[in-house]
Amino acid sequence: MEDNDKPKSVRLHTSSMVDPVSEWPLSRVVALLRKREKEGPTPDSRLFCRSSIRFLSTVLDEVASGLGAPRASATRWLSYHGLEIFRDDRVIKDLQKEYSLLRRKAVETDNPDIAAIINAVVPYSPADSDNDRASYRIYPWVQSDLEDMAQICGTHTGRVAQMAMVRSILTADLPVLEFVTARLQTESERWNRWMRFRLGQMEIAVSIWGSS
Repeated sequence: MEDNDKPKSVRLHTSSMVDPVSEWPLSRVVALLRKREKEGPTPDSRLFCRSSIRFLSTVLDEVASGLGAPRASATRWLSYHGLEIFRDDRVIKDLQKEYSLLRRKAVETDNPDIAAIINAVVPYSPADSDNDRASYRIYPWVQSDLEDMAQICGTHTGRVAQMAMVRSILTADLPVLEFVTARLQTESERWNRWMRFRLGQMEIAVSIWGSS
């Protein structure tokens, strides 16, 4: 999505910023997003998920309470922050590069085998999950970007959104999260392993078809 299409009230990047948003703690992101949202209407959309990381819904409610905000606001802020963290992730960047190369090669050579590789679904699911349907309020342009990222990662948009929020939560300085942080960190590392697996598959495909 083009930058001009994003709601002006939630754009954080300014010429005066030195460090990227991905390196900010959650508290700093929230402070600036609160300010931006006060400047104008805050559109959002609802993202539905068929399952979730176990106990994540309760954790999100507690994070919202700790921030003194409604759950809808908290999930908007967390998903935005998590998306920025993902954008600066080395593995995700490499995945995007290899995905774009293979997609172009598939079209140029009319090769369905290459398309099958890049469109394959990675069998990632949380190690500890539940089957309760979940939904999250997020900025519309964040949802659009998460959908694009899900295609690159080879998984469902809801999985990417949940992990984005987990990544953001792991930067939060909220004492109440002390006892769930280790489990969320473990799940984050598990996600990383699957993304490295996905990247390895694409790198092999590039070595076979990339220069042919």
